[in-house]
Amino acid sequence: MVVQSDKKRAVELRRKGFSYSEIKKSLFVPKSTLSYWLKKIKLSEPQLRRLKRKRSEAAKTGSKFKKLKTLDAIEKIQRASAADIKQISKRELWMMGIMLYWKERLSHGNTSDLRKGVRFTSSDPHLIKLFLKWLKEIGQLKIEEIQFDIFLSKRKKNMNRVIDYWSGITGYSKDNFPRIYRQSNKTEFGLLRVRVKASSMLARQISGWIKGIININIL
Repeated sequence: MVVQSDKKRAVELRRKGFSYSEIKKSLFVPKSTLSYWLKKIKLSEPQLRRLKRKRSEAAKTGSKFKKLKTLDAIEKIQRASAADIKQISKRELWMMGIMLYWKERLSHGNTSDLRKGVRFTSSDPHLIKLFLKWLKEIGQLKIEEIQFDIFLSKRKKNMNRVIDYWSGITGYSKDNFPRIYRQSNKTEFGLLRVRVKASSMLARQISGWIKGIININIL
């Protein structure tokens, strides 16, 4: 029940420059009632500036809280989804590599690999690791059959740092990265191209697997 003393106290607080929300916390009076009681009270310019500043701060706090809540929800979903992935079978790895190569090399009608051999280029260290695993476990390739080229921005000067990075990602010694080409790209460590020596036969085999997948989908 709203009493007269509540109204008196609300008026006092409002004249001191308190916002409706601040007064409501103190008196537990509905905001609609406060609006009716206090609508005729004029605030000074300093008081208005204070309320404006507090609204801005509250909006920023609310936005930050909402962002943190969203990130927390995303992280929980990611953890739950990651738990769904157990062991990857050899056949699953085989299919993953085919799809990866299809998207990277053949989805745009690029047929040069059928003559020049298997090549895969990416700036994503996880995709590079996946493709190397595929080459070794599915392609049965030896270490010496795999070569690397680095494509680096013209502005990048510290080549040793880039070589150290890709050496750590691939597990190959720094001697396996003798060729660095300059081009226009904005990635921090450039692009890494994985090349397989004398691999036109493997490229044709991958192309055949992809055609088989397409034929099954058509049927």
